[in-house]
Amino acid sequence: MKITVTIDDPTGDFQKRLLDLLAEYAADVETDTAWTAERAQRYYLALPARARRIVKEAASRGGYVDAATLRDGEDRSLRGHSASLKFTLDRGVRSGWWPEGMEPPIKAQGPGFGKVAGYSMPTDLIGVFLAAASKPAPGLQ
Repeated sequence: MKITVTIDDPTGDFQKRLLDLLAEYAADVETDTAWTAERAQRYYLALPARARRIVKEAASRGGYVDAATLRDGEDRSLRGHSASLKFTLDRGVRSGWWPEGMEPPIKAQGPGFGKVAGYSMPTDLIGVFLAAASKPAPGLQ
């Protein structure tokens, strides 16, 4: 049996009671943590502009963009981008845009200690994030 439930803007009491019920049957509940077109677009649009560029470049380049490519523009610094990518993922959970347990769609690659060699995206997410990055933002058409 498969039941799909979507609840927009639940009241506090209803949300608590529903989450308590789901927690009671957690062993039997499978959470949908797939990146859908809607989730990808919401994530993409919630990112700051510089982080959006990373996602768009990685998707349009087959899943990887190197740091040198990202530094070609006016803004040469890559500092703080990984934090905004993670913050937006966490914000989506807090806002109810997607469930907890979503895998990050893009990850920094590098030797560590703050150095970034580039950013990679799983190949199965390239299409959905390329579509999200290509779609005009609502109200900007």
